[in-house]
Amino acid sequence: LLAAALFNGFNDDFTSTQDKLGLNPSTSGSASPSGSGNTVKPVRATVFSPGGGADNPGSAELAIDGNSSTGWSTDVYHDAAPFPNFKNGVGLMLQLPQPTKISAVNLNISSTGTQVQIRSANSESPGSLDDTTAVTQPTPVNPGQNKIPVNMSSPTTYVLVWISTLGKTNGESKAEISDITLEGSS
Repeated sequence: LLAAALFNGFNDDFTSTQDKLGLNPSTSGSASPSGSGNTVKPVRATVFSPGGGADNPGSAELAIDGNSSTGWSTDVYHDAAPFPNFKNGVGLMLQLPQPTKISAVNLNISSTGTQVQIRSANSESPGSLDDTTAVTQPTPVNPGQNKIPVNMSSPTTYVLVWISTLGKTNGESKAEISDITLEGSS
C-alpha cells in the first residue's frame, strides 16, 4: 500500500513536470482534435480587429494552409494584459465553403494564458464584435493542439476565432495560431 502511494505520488509529479515542459497533449477545455464530426476546411482567413489595426494581415491564410510549421501571429504587445486594456481582442474570420453547423474548432496555439472564443458572423467583415454572435464562452487554451466544442443552433458561412485574452509566447504578449480545422455536425 505504501509503495502504491509513493508510486502514485511520483507519477503525479512526473506527469505535472511533463505538462510544464509541454510533453503531454493539451487537455485545455477539450480533448485532442479527433472527433466524430465531418472536417470542414475554411477557404479563406482574414484578420478581424475592430478595436485597432489588423495584426499581420498578410499571414492570416497561414493559419489554414494545412502546414503545421506555418501560422498567423498576433503583433507583440507591450502591455502586460493588452486585451481588453489596449483593444478588446483580435481574431481570424474564417470563411467556410458553404453554410455549416459547427460542432468543434481545432487549432494549434503557441502561447500560455490565452483565451479563445468562437463566434459566428453574417459577413466577412462585421462592423464590430457586437455584430457577431458568441457560440462559446472564452475558453482557456494551452500551447499545442486544442479542440473547442461548439454548440451552434444554425448554419453559418463565417466563423470567428477570437482571442479575448492574449497570453505569452517566450515571455512576450503574443500568440501564433496554426492548423485551424472545424468539425461540422451531422
